[in-house]
Amino acid sequence: MSTELRWESIPSGMLRCVGTVIWSPSTKSAVLIDPTDDPSTFVRFLDEQKLSLKALLLTHAHVDHATGTCEVAKRFGLVPRLNRDDWPLFSELPKWAPSLGIKAQTPDIAPESVEDGDTIEIEDGFSLRVLHTPGHTPGQVAYYSETLGLVVVGDTLFFGSVGRTDLPGGSMEQLSRSIRQKLYGLPDATVVVPGHGPRTTIGHEKRNNPYVKAL
Repeated sequence: MSTELRWESIPSGMLRCVGTVIWSPSTKSAVLIDPTDDPSTFVRFLDEQKLSLKALLLTHAHVDHATGTCEVAKRFGLVPRLNRDDWPLFSELPKWAPSLGIKAQTPDIAPESVEDGDTIEIEDGFSLRVLHTPGHTPGQVAYYSETLGLVVVGDTLFFGSVGRTDLPGGSMEQLSRSIRQKLYGLPDATVVVPGHGPRTTIGHEKRNNPYVKAL
């Protein structure tokens, strides 16, 4: 039985990082992708919509995306999911946070890994496919909903731009390969939700992105 799904992306935190909630209006089951460094925005949204959070997912472990992870995980009794290649970054959140004016505690919940090609099943008709897209960080992933025609990409691809690769673990060669092989292979109409800034589509970026051209 198919399930109608809805989604909402909301900027939050010091750097206005975008977190995304996907949910079923009929069952009230929800997923949160990237709780940012101010998870109160998403907790409030979940409470207002009377949603039951079933999964807490991270695109990658940079401070602006992941600092609120343990707070949300404890509140909802969940284990966060993050590709294992970003676990070292996750453990070092307090090291990087002060440079951004963010306070971060040492994570006290160990994440579970998500791997390329995994399907995260929430319930009938509600699933997300994991795409491993390293380049911005080693463990960067995107979450794709075929039902919604939506991909949440973290800091891999932006409207007219791409994620920076000058931070530890970054690689422009990897990033370009990830975008071409994993993201540009999705349908052109797929809505792209980046970690910062406006939404775009796969087709628009394939035709116009000046940093990574479609082959």
